[in-house]
Amino acid sequence: MRVFVLIVLSLLPTLASAHPGHDHSSPYAGLVHLLWLAPVIIAAALLYSKSRNRKNNHSNEQ
Repeated sequence: MRVFVLIVLSLLPTLASAHPGHDHSSPYAGLVHLLWLAPVIIAAALLYSKSRNRKNNHSNEQ
């Protein structure tokens, strides 16, 4: 499963090509990119938290 996720993530830049009118000089460009990254950051934080909790549970059992 992890290999599949890594393959999909490596293909995302190829799949997410910029569309015509994609303007990085717009005053809203930073906000739009931040909003796009927010779910990625939240998912990474949740996975990290879950991983950390799993490690703590295993150490408490021993």
